[in-house]
Amino acid sequence: MNHWRRLPIPLPPAQQETLASYLHRLAVVHGLHDGDLRQHLGMDQRAKDPQRVVGLARRLAAVTGHPAPRLAWALPEVRSPAPDWRHLRHLAQRACPRCTVRYQGGPVRRLFAHNEYLCVRHGYWIGPPDPIHDDPPQYLAARVPSLVAAQHRLRRTMRRHGWAATFDATAAATSICIHLRFSARHHPLWTRWEQRIDMVMPAAYRRSLFVAAIYPEASALAAVLAAPGWRALARSSRTTDVDRLLGAAAHALGCTDALSWHEISDALMAWASTHAAGRVMEPAGTYPDTSHHDDGTPRVTDSQRLAEQRTVHRFARDRRAPRTYDPAAAMPYAHRPTEATVPTGRTS
Repeated sequence: MNHWRRLPIPLPPAQQETLASYLHRLAVVHGLHDGDLRQHLGMDQRAKDPQRVVGLARRLAAVTGHPAPRLAWALPEVRSPAPDWRHLRHLAQRACPRCTVRYQGGPVRRLFAHNEYLCVRHGYWIGPPDPIHDDPPQYLAARVPSLVAAQHRLRRTMRRHGWAATFDATAAATSICIHLRFSARHHPLWTRWEQRIDMVMPAAYRRSLFVAAIYPEASALAAVLAAPGWRALARSSRTTDVDRLLGAAAHALGCTDALSWHEISDALMAWASTHAAGRVMEPAGTYPDTSHHDDGTPRVTDSQRLAEQRTVHRFARDRRAPRTYDPAAAMPYAHRPTEATVPTGRTS
């Protein structure tokens, strides 16, 4: 019978923390190397089958002193049965610093649901992470108060229509807003977003902060696109139905002038054509299939790094958004791109 040596400091895991993040914090507070702790736990590879997950939970309980059910409640990777990973982002990211202030050993990296963009309790932005940066969450609620209402709106959308419809609608709404960002500078949304960008991203370009600048409109539009009635109109060819959908989208974006109506129509038709063909956007990957370092930070591919560098240079030149048709720069970051969602006629 194996006896697992108990660590002297009973460091608790945070809710929805990744196993890598927790083990890294355990190693730090005990002055250990991550690899040595993993070897002690018998983690030669990532546990995937139920029996290995249960075994890991028991060993971790013996080493930390926390009961296995408590560990499984906090750590998604040691739950049996496993959670539906599609509900969670495929990249781990830093949690709200106020929510995790009592946890020692370094920043807590956790898995957020797709509809979690802002910690409404403390006002920190926890939107989709930058793939090549490990920036701590920023306190944005005071600078952009509309972010709080936007987060509440997206949560209501998820409760009403489910995670899949909300994910599809949010991905589509974000792409539509980026499409509109490519419009001429006289567009009313340009001025509104430019003011927010100056507030949340005064220095260098950060992808997640760019999303924060457009999030109030994206969440409002997502609430429209997620509703079954409006989704049904996307499959209609009648002019009156298209006008109703367009009117709802324009109202959500806060743009009702004729010029905005025309440009919103162009952007909305890409989404409508996708749903007319019965296709929806879905997560392109899940956390267990995504590579992370031992401390929980995501591994960055050369294509991701290059795409981000192109976006930084482009934004410095013309203040516009990433290309939504570049898979390495797709936003939101976990959606599976389809040809029907590609905006046409927009070039660098």
